[in-house]
Amino acid sequence: MHLILKKGDEGEDVMKIQHWLNDHGYKAGEEDGIFGDKTRDAVIEFQSAKKIVTDGIAGSQTQLTMERMDKEEK
Repeated sequence: MHLILKKGDEGEDVMKIQHWLNDHGYKAGEEDGIFGDKTRDAVIEFQSAKKIVTDGIAGSQTQLTMERMDKEEK
C-alpha cells in the first residue's frame, strides 16, 4: 500500500519521492523530506509527462508509475 503524499507532509517517504524525482530530471529541490512547492511542482510535471491525473499529490497512481519506470530501467 502506498502512502498519499501531498504538500505539507514530511518524512522519509517524502525524501524518497524527492530523490526519485530529482534523479529522473524533475526538479523537486532539496531532498529534505518536506513536501513543499518545488516538490509539488515536480510531481505535477511528472504527472503531466506521464498523462496521469495532475493534482500534485503523490498518490498510488503516481507512485505505481514511478515503480513501473524503475522496473523498465532494469
